[in-house]
Amino acid sequence: MIIVKLSGGLGNQLFQYALGRHLAVLNQTVLKLDTSLLDTPHDWTYRTYELDSFNIQATKAIKQEINQLTGELGFLPRSVGQLFRNRSSNYFKEPHFHFYSPVLSLQNDVYLDGYWQSEKYFEAIADLIREDLTPIALLSKHVETLKHSIHQCTSVSMHIRRGDYITTSRANRYLKPCEVGYYHKAVDCLVKRIVNPAFFIFSDDIEWAKANVQLDFPTQYVAGNSAPEDLLLMASCQHQIIVSSTFSWWGAWLNRHPDKIIIAPQKWFSTERFDTKDLLPETWIRL
Repeated sequence: MIIVKLSGGLGNQLFQYALGRHLAVLNQTVLKLDTSLLDTPHDWTYRTYELDSFNIQATKAIKQEINQLTGELGFLPRSVGQLFRNRSSNYFKEPHFHFYSPVLSLQNDVYLDGYWQSEKYFEAIADLIREDLTPIALLSKHVETLKHSIHQCTSVSMHIRRGDYITTSRANRYLKPCEVGYYHKAVDCLVKRIVNPAFFIFSDDIEWAKANVQLDFPTQYVAGNSAPEDLLLMASCQHQIIVSSTFSWWGAWLNRHPDKIIIAPQKWFSTERFDTKDLLPETWIRL
C-alpha cells in the first residue's frame, strides 16, 4: 500500500497522485489518498478534492491506514498526534523542492508527504498518467462545443492566474501573478512559430483578463466551467502559454499534440528559496 497526502488545488493534487501512482506501479501495490487535509479548516486558500473527475487508479485511505504508516496516535487529535509521530521509514517527507530520485526506490507501505513538482517523478509512466487523467463522465454539451471549436483552428490556450495570488493568503507569499507584459511577450514569441493562431483565454478573474489582455488575433474568453473541465479544454489546445501555477502546468503537460509549443515564465516564485531546475520540461520555452 502506498498512501500519498493530498494538499492544494487540482494541479498540486495531480503531482501528488502521479508520484504515488508511479510508486504503486513499481511496487505492484495499491495507491490510496489521504484527503484529510482537504477536509479540515486551514489558514490558506481552501481547496477541495477534485481527482474524482478522472479515471484515477486510487481510493481514499481510511484513518486507520493513515495512522499505521504515519505513526500518529489515532486516539489523539491530529494536531497533537503529529507531535508523537514515529518517524519511521514508512513516513517520507519531500526533502526539497527539486527532483529527489531516491523516492522512486521506496518500498511498499510508505506514506508520501510533499508536493513532488517535477515530471521526473512519473515520466516513466507518462502514457499511463495521461490515460488516468481522462474524464470519468461525459462532457457537457457546452464543453463539447468549446472542444470542437478548439479542434477547428490553430488553438492556443492562455492561462491567467490571479485569485489567491493577489489576496492576503499563504499563496502570495511566494507566488505572484504575471505582469501584462509577459502575456504579450509570450504571444509575440509564439506567433513567430505558428500561423493564424486563435487564443482561448482561461482565468479565475476573466473580467480582468478581458480588460487587460486584448490580442490582435481571434480570442475567446472561457468561463463558467469547473476546474477539471477547464484543464481538459486547455489540454485540447495545440499550444499553451502558461503562468506560475501547477494547474497551468498540467494543462500544458496533458497536451498530446506532438508539435506543441509551451511558453512558461522563467521565474516561477518571487523568492529564491526553491530550486526550480526540475520543474519545467526541457522542451518548454522560458521567458
